[in-house]
Amino acid sequence: MDETVRMQVRLPKDLADFLEKAAKENLTSRNAEIVRSVRERMQAEKLKGQVSGVLNE
Repeated sequence: MDETVRMQVRLPKDLADFLEKAAKENLTSRNAEIVRSVRERMQAEKLKGQVSGVLNE
């Protein structure tokens, strides 16, 4: 497993509620949902950069 960093975050109530609901629906932890969401964002940013690079050629 990759190295992990322990951190504490504060979320607005609506986001915390959404996170709790998503975790229950997906039978995962809130932490797993946060990791999934950030990884999806990272992938989207990576793809965005690749598309931008192609368009600028």
